[in-house]
Amino acid sequence: MEKVETVIRGHRLVFKPWTYGEKQAVLRRIMKRRVNSVTGQTEIDVDPFDLQDEMVIACLVQWDLPEKPSLEALRALEPVLAEEIIAFCQRINSVSEDDRKKS
Repeated sequence: MEKVETVIRGHRLVFKPWTYGEKQAVLRRIMKRRVNSVTGQTEIDVDPFDLQDEMVIACLVQWDLPEKPSLEALRALEPVLAEEIIAFCQRINSVSEDDRKKS
């Protein structure tokens, strides 16, 4: 799998596209099942913000920031830097512009 190197706001980052297996593992980890109180049916919720953050961490091979790449480190970044990292990661994983706006 080919790695993609970029510079975002002066920081060097290296990504790889995520695999189908990684995506499935992330979805299983973040899915929350609940019973609909009206229908009694089990429903599944996926938080789009958790999904996008997990995608970034699964795809991020390295960065030059002081902390090791992790959900905590990503969520502690300044918002503009984090949003640009997420947008870049979504682009290399073929997430459309419309889908990016939804997450």
